[in-house]
Amino acid sequence: MMDLDSKGKGILFEFYAAYYPPVYSKLKARSLKELVEGIKKADKYSLFYHIFHPIFSSHLIPEEYSNDFAHWIAESLGDKELAELVSDISGSEPRTVEDVRKDLIDILEPRANDTIGLSEFVFVSCRPIIYKTNYVARSLAEFLDLIQTIPARSLVWHFVAKRVLGITRRNDFSEWLETNFGLTEVAEALSRIDPQTYVNEEILRKDIIKILERMLLK
Repeated sequence: MMDLDSKGKGILFEFYAAYYPPVYSKLKARSLKELVEGIKKADKYSLFYHIFHPIFSSHLIPEEYSNDFAHWIAESLGDKELAELVSDISGSEPRTVEDVRKDLIDILEPRANDTIGLSEFVFVSCRPIIYKTNYVARSLAEFLDLIQTIPARSLVWHFVAKRVLGITRRNDFSEWLETNFGLTEVAEALSRIDPQTYVNEEILRKDIIKILERMLLK
């Protein structure tokens, strides 16, 4: 078992959090063709909102679809096969929203037509508002405890948002565990989690904790 009281190189993990007030982007789509054009024009925050923001349980979306585009294609256009393809696009490291944008265009553009859907797709953007929490981990034990109690918005900011928005190349948890403690295997195991497959932040938290407990407490 790892020495959970270890402070490694002494690098603190200071937890921040963010929320994402929606911003109307003025982009709309009535057909698959217009959806592709909107995806090409949308800023990265809009893509984040529609692809990764559904990880929050407050962002209501059916569990069978992991992002807003897939849900609209299934419900408005009635194309469940295409919706599944869009839902299966990977968001795992080191991919960013720009990689997902390219995949969306590659999948949708060859199938794009002018068939009007039952409802419009309204593109929403956002601007993260970041704030410092009172949580600080000085050791592995404190980190393991805090992962279980930090707000979901802190968990998602460090593990998902910063990386997929291109602010960092890797999730902060993996980066800290490897840099401060040399825990390369633990870091890589966390990095293999694909946040695009989650529509509930607490399930993501449980999966992160499972990996940490399995590898640090063995």
